[in-house]
Amino acid sequence: MERKQKSLGTSSSQATGACVDSVFRFFSLPEEVSHHILSFLPVKDLVRYGGLSKKCQEFQLSTPSVNFVGFSSLPNNRHFRLLGCLDRFLFLRGDNKIRRFRVDWNLVLGKTASIYNELYRVMTWVHAAVKCNVEELDLKLRILEATTFELPICVFDCKSLSSLLVECGTALATPSVACSTNLQYIKLRKVKIDEGFCKWISFSCKCIKELQFEEVKVENITIDSSSLESFSLVSPSFCGVRQLLISGKKLEKIDIEWRCALPSGTSLDVSAPNLRSFKWTGNLLKHQNMGNLMCLEKAEIFLSPSADYNFDNAFGVLHSLCKVKVLILSEETVKALFREGHIPAQFDDISYLAMDITSWDDDVVSAMVSLMKGMPNLNTLNLKSNHSINVTKPEECRFDRTYWKSQNLTFILELKEVTIEFFCGNIELELANYILEDAKNLQKMVIIYSPQQSNLIRGLKKSKMNSTAIIVCQEKQRK
Repeated sequence: MERKQKSLGTSSSQATGACVDSVFRFFSLPEEVSHHILSFLPVKDLVRYGGLSKKCQEFQLSTPSVNFVGFSSLPNNRHFRLLGCLDRFLFLRGDNKIRRFRVDWNLVLGKTASIYNELYRVMTWVHAAVKCNVEELDLKLRILEATTFELPICVFDCKSLSSLLVECGTALATPSVACSTNLQYIKLRKVKIDEGFCKWISFSCKCIKELQFEEVKVENITIDSSSLESFSLVSPSFCGVRQLLISGKKLEKIDIEWRCALPSGTSLDVSAPNLRSFKWTGNLLKHQNMGNLMCLEKAEIFLSPSADYNFDNAFGVLHSLCKVKVLILSEETVKALFREGHIPAQFDDISYLAMDITSWDDDVVSAMVSLMKGMPNLNTLNLKSNHSINVTKPEECRFDRTYWKSQNLTFILELKEVTIEFFCGNIELELANYILEDAKNLQKMVIIYSPQQSNLIRGLKKSKMNSTAIIVCQEKQRK
């Protein structure tokens, strides 16, 4: 018995020694490294860490990242104790610098009076962070829908604040246009705003570089900024966005995911002469004006046409991208923008083309050929398929090598790299064989196939090659 107690005592002593040793190692790190490690802790774990020693408490109160997150629903007595503890934590911090302050708080539980009291307490935390020259402020609040949430004016007056994220699930009050700010990054998520908020951004955010709207309920978005460099919109149909007008001389990146229940009456206007990257996912609209995108380097277009879409209007989208170097399209977009016999758009600058193909039918192949005929300098081709590897037996192929040769695709002499992911099998095989035989400057071809298509790979290896290209065959992995 004594031996067991001695053993346990020794084990406990060793564990304590190891803990102390770990703490001393932590203290030996550069202060900025220690603070970076502590920045990942929610405040409740940070407080526990501060209770280990006086030195730990110093680190706890000086760490520049404060995370009031990770609190689940608590009984009222414990809930109010928690509010008091968080108030005390900020009081003990004093004026120590806060670089990033995050709050994740549920304000929809309890009586209305207590909810407004809690909201007032949360805003006192924001005031405290502002006094500590906060740089990044992230507020994720769950508030009753009937409530309009208004940010304190000190947030916009804060000279150190460069980043603001607000998610509140309700209406967000518009700041005064006269209320200027140094904000460089703004993200609004799951809020409801009016057009005045966009006006405030355009007129009062003179330093803004990046703007993100995610599930923001607003009918019309008009942003005209001389400093904005990046704009992002994620708008499901329930958000009700009808019009989007975005303009700026410094805009280099636009990423739009915009879906409309009724495309009629919708419009997109882009005025960004220095735009370099453009991604658009969603519906073709009633009206879209892209302007002259002469500096565009990369475009990703994944659009679904409505039943009554105007072809000529949609085709104008493609003409706006005529100077692009990298073009990525979905199958629906290709089929919508090209029809049999239509004069192809000319893309002399395109060097990389990628398409997501879900079915190799007549319309897809015809549209693909029409598209590629306008790309004389294409040197990289990537044809993907997102379908399961369990494919049906392919029908007899009408698009054989004779068909591909008859299309007189001028880019074939410039082609250097090709990736083809097999779906149907026979059509892709004939296209691959055509490329291997006619692309004299081809350097590499990657074929991605399913286990059922291994016989097609054997046929590919028998192709007559007129280049020294490397052929890489990869079996598709099951998901």
